[in-house]
Amino acid sequence: MEERGVQTLDGLIQQLTESKEALEQFLRLLNALQRSGILPLLTGIIEKFDENMAFLAEQNAILIRNIDVIYSVLSGKEEVEDVSLKDLIKQLNDPDVKRGLYLVLRILKAIGSASKKG
Repeated sequence: MEERGVQTLDGLIQQLTESKEALEQFLRLLNALQRSGILPLLTGIIEKFDENMAFLAEQNAILIRNIDVIYSVLSGKEEVEDVSLKDLIKQLNDPDVKRGLYLVLRILKAIGSASKKG
């Protein structure tokens, strides 16, 4: 058994010798990733892979539902009834409406800001 262990160790040393350049490049890459802060980030992502995938799937489902609602309204599939100004003002008290308006205003601000630079 001892002889087999020595042969395995010799084989490993031989492989390390043959792969010296690749190993040096790999170690440089690891060091660069560590210095840049990317390695800890990647490690965290991998360690919590299942949680991250569940979160992304949930966010994707929310995004798809929102896009579906927007498409339904814009394509005319969802009927929009006549609404009075009083009803519109009442809707401004709804937290979801407030959040939506705020997001639309931020998008409009970004578009306006980008058009100044263009």
